Amino acid sequence: MLYYTVAVLNKAWREIANDIAGRIENGELVPGERISSEEEIASSLQVSRHTAHRALNELQKLGLVTRQRRWGTVVADRTRTKKRQIAYLVDFAVSRFEADVMMHIEHALPDGDRLVVSTSKNDPEREAENLEKLRNEVDGIICYPADGDANAEAFRRLADSGYPLVLVDRAPRGCEDLVVLTDNQTASATAVRHLIAQGHRRIAFYGSNNDQAQSVRERYLGYREAVLGLGYPTRQYERWIPLALDEYSEATFQSVSDAFTAMRCLKEPPTAAFCVQDRLAVGLIEACSQHRLEIGVDFGIATYNDYGPMFLRQHWHIDRIVQQVDQISLTAVARLNALMQGEKPGPGPVRIPAQFVLSEESEGFPKSSAASPEGAATV
Repeated sequence: MLYYTVAVLNKAWREIANDIAGRIENGELVPGERISSEEEIASSLQVSRHTAHRALNELQKLGLVTRQRRWGTVVADRTRTKKRQIAYLVDFAVSRFEADVMMHIEHALPDGDRLVVSTSKNDPEREAENLEKLRNEVDGIICYPADGDANAEAFRRLADSGYPLVLVDRAPRGCEDLVVLTDNQTASATAVRHLIAQGHRRIAFYGSNNDQAQSVRERYLGYREAVLGLGYPTRQYERWIPLALDEYSEATFQSVSDAFTAMRCLKEPPTAAFCVQDRLAVGLIEACSQHRLEIGVDFGIATYNDYGPMFLRQHWHIDRIVQQVDQISLTAVARLNALMQGEKPGPGPVRIPAQFVLSEESEGFPKSSAASPEGAATV
């Protein structure tokens, strides 16, 4: 019986709520059946409308009844209103992008669903352990995977078993059909082509060392796709920079600066650069400052900007790719809900367009950095 669940406050409304709850429990009142209105209860039982309202409100809180427009209060179908637990398995919950995904997932979940957060700390072994544990504890999993393909088989096996699983931002090879992510290749190619349209003919590439991540691989492909028509060997303009967990790592900034200095010594130095993420752009901005190059005038930069515009000094001088985190998260939740309801959403990967924010100086490019810097060696 459900009587014990009704709070002990006012005896009159409690007795009314207990009576209706009992009739629902024994099957006298069935799901979808209309219950007397507040006015009808007040009149028939000779109580105030406030008392009747409180009784129905308590039953609604317990999930025993629902309010339907133009029909009134009806017995709830508790097979549909069962509270669910959803897990968000993520590499680092404190990182800005991953934290934003978590926030939007939580907001998108139906009322009553509970979000459980579990972190892998980008450790594939820990991720596999958490995945196995969560599958027995929650109704569905949204996962921001660790870098690499170590758990590709585990993800594949879990999804193929029919368990509701959706990946976000990256996927191990062989699991691409499970992922919702930014259309990285298109966004990257668009940003680099814009630099080309400004007159840049040598564009550097700064990538992070986690090139096993699907998003990073696709951003590199977008860069290569865009510069292909320029007809120059790109390898000498490409750098893969180790990123420490400390987003303000001096080692990272020094690596970016060293790479920039080396490229400035080429016979045809780059006049612009594309960065796969904004921490690399921060280092590049500092390197330009050391070489007395004005961003947006002497040197063009396009970057992914996941930490917000204020993360970048003089962001109005930089072309920024902004991922639509809300749309990624909402799409992931919608796909997970469909899977939990036994439906089969179309195969992925599902790619969400990014927002491209142009710098204020996008009309043209003064050629002040087109030639080799004074005193530079030619190779």
